[in-house]
Amino acid sequence: MSRKAETINEIDQAVKFNEPIGPSHSFFTDFSGLRGEFEDRIVYKNLNVKKENGIFSFNPAINGGNKSILFLGGMRGSGKTSELAKYAEKLNSPQCFFCVTCNIDQELDLNELEYMDILILQLEQLTKRLSEFDLTIDEGIKERLETWFAKRETEIKRDLKVEAELEAGIEISTKNPLFSLLNIFGKFKTGVVGSNERANIVRQNLKNNFNSFATIFNEFIEEVNYTLRHNEVAQEILFIVDGLEKTLSANTRKKIIIEEQNRIDKIKAYTIFTLPIELMSQRPNLSQFSSVEAFPFVKLIERDDTEDGIAFEKFKEFVYKRIDSSLFQNEEIVHKAIRYSGGSPRELLKILETTAFYVEDEQQQIDEVSLDKALHRLANQTAQYITEPMLEKMKKIIENNRAGKDTPFDEVLQTMLENIYVMEYNSGSYKRINPILERSNLYQQYVQG
Repeated sequence: MSRKAETINEIDQAVKFNEPIGPSHSFFTDFSGLRGEFEDRIVYKNLNVKKENGIFSFNPAINGGNKSILFLGGMRGSGKTSELAKYAEKLNSPQCFFCVTCNIDQELDLNELEYMDILILQLEQLTKRLSEFDLTIDEGIKERLETWFAKRETEIKRDLKVEAELEAGIEISTKNPLFSLLNIFGKFKTGVVGSNERANIVRQNLKNNFNSFATIFNEFIEEVNYTLRHNEVAQEILFIVDGLEKTLSANTRKKIIIEEQNRIDKIKAYTIFTLPIELMSQRPNLSQFSSVEAFPFVKLIERDDTEDGIAFEKFKEFVYKRIDSSLFQNEEIVHKAIRYSGGSPRELLKILETTAFYVEDEQQQIDEVSLDKALHRLANQTAQYITEPMLEKMKKIIENNRAGKDTPFDEVLQTMLENIYVMEYNSGSYKRINPILERSNLYQQYVQG
């Protein structure tokens, strides 16, 4: 993990945004209460969690049959991964959930990904977490899982026309009481990240047998839930599935969430999925079997262009946890960088990284000149692929904001959201042009001019 930058040369490592930052990390900054209409309790309510005297609790007696699925949707760089890490830490307790985080961008093939791959990963990560607690599971469900997967392996070998078993998964000690299950899930995960032929046959076999797969998956979850309660480890499993937006194809994301929703609905386990921004338009569809909540950027600027002082102070905390304050010539530079981030943690890290690049070799501090060079470069890079319909849409957004009106959704706006040309706040009703884009020559010539 990165550490706080004490010199200009250390900034590059301190502002990397591809490292998951959870509450236990020194860089973590909690933006709770600063995302407009979004509040943490929205998530807790959807998961049937109660909070009393600072303690989170889940009652399986009255909520065990609900098995809520929550899609947390938001723009890239809004801080969803850190937010999920916060929930995983706060809700993981004997009174509440046994949190199992599945980072698909770290564990699976982002080029070729299907929902079945995610389910296998969920089983593997759950079993790994159980091993950490040295828990034993009912032998009956273990045997049924072993038998079911053994049949699938026989069929897969037949279809592949090979004699050998599926490749071994991760190396596991045979002394582990869950050795057999870890080995099975590891082999099947290896199967879906291997060659295309093997991966497709493994997936197709599992899909062809999905009804029985869902049944045994749900039986396993119920047995584990019983074991967790009996051993006073937790009340229920909560899966957190993150990283879907990092898949390389929008069609892949749509296929997993929209085309597989019937299968998702059949898995009876509390689950939070991150939802890519382009699929938020599917909320009416997904709401038939799940909850869908918008996770917006931090709102720095109101519609009347006044600044939210509390939000700015929180972002300064975010910056100074990563970069020593002595590396900035003055605090106005930090304030300006924050304003141009638009309330996106990732955009701010990008601005700081680029600014550090422009600091002259002999300088020991970030100054206004290096920040302006960075903003100019980022602005023109961002504007490079703006189209005329997008420019017209920007004018409409500005006009609507001045009139206190919301801007209706359409395909042009969808593309602009995906590319962070436009940023969303509150529940998605309040939109503004990315401040970086406002500095570009194109914007100033066609929109502002």
